[in-house]
Amino acid sequence: MKAFSALPLCLLLCTADAHANNYCDSPRWSIVHNKSYDEVMKIATRRDKVRDAECSFTDVILRIQNQEAGIERYPGILLIADARDERFIVTSRVGAYTIFSYRYNDKRLLQFAMKDLSWEEGEEFQAGAYKITGVKEFKTTTGFPAQLLVVQTFQFYGPK
Repeated sequence: MKAFSALPLCLLLCTADAHANNYCDSPRWSIVHNKSYDEVMKIATRRDKVRDAECSFTDVILRIQNQEAGIERYPGILLIADARDERFIVTSRVGAYTIFSYRYNDKRLLQFAMKDLSWEEGEEFQAGAYKITGVKEFKTTTGFPAQLLVVQTFQFYGPK
């Protein structure tokens, strides 16, 4: 009987250990798939000035909207887009910026900006690593100001 009751505990511990190296829930094709936080930071800090790394555009933008974290906290952070973040799509262009949006629910529209015009309208966002370079104010279609995180793609390998 004691061996049987230890089985669920073993399964729990073995499952947790199997995912311990995977810092973010990145899809298999992502450059950060199956890497630990330490591995991500080791590579990132060799490439650029990065002070921290976090997972999920969705979670970060929700924390900002819920006022759990201030938007000014994020510039300089490497943000790992996970599989859920592929729900963001290109909705518009404003000057040199591409705006990505995701209708989270009836009351929440999640958005961020990327200083990159290579994305086509309607194109889905891709999981991977992005550096938050700043915060910029944009006007909504109804004229209200909205502060958005501004990101750029982050190259882990190859020329700087």
